[in-house]
Amino acid sequence: MKQNFTLQITSDNNFSILNRIVNVLNRRRVRIKKLIAHENEDDFMRGGAILLVYTTPDMMEKIKHQLEKLIEVEQANYFSGSELYFELSNQNNKQVA
Repeated sequence: MKQNFTLQITSDNNFSILNRIVNVLNRRRVRIKKLIAHENEDDFMRGGAILLVYTTPDMMEKIKHQLEKLIEVEQANYFSGSELYFELSNQNNKQVA
């Protein structure tokens, strides 16, 4: 059964990493509902992305392992539901403002 998942990715702040992340999701036909990309305040060479995706739990586990195989990705975590996505997006919006 498909449901919402919050996907949190920590990676290098590389110009092509966001494209690679989206390609992994597109290859597996995963619907991206929302996406926020950001760089760390302390180190501009580090960044991350927070995504709200709609898929099955089995597919989410496969995507997590596929993303962690990318060289630039440090870690990828996923959480069930969309509440954490909105909390993390509010934190990032406050840091930008």
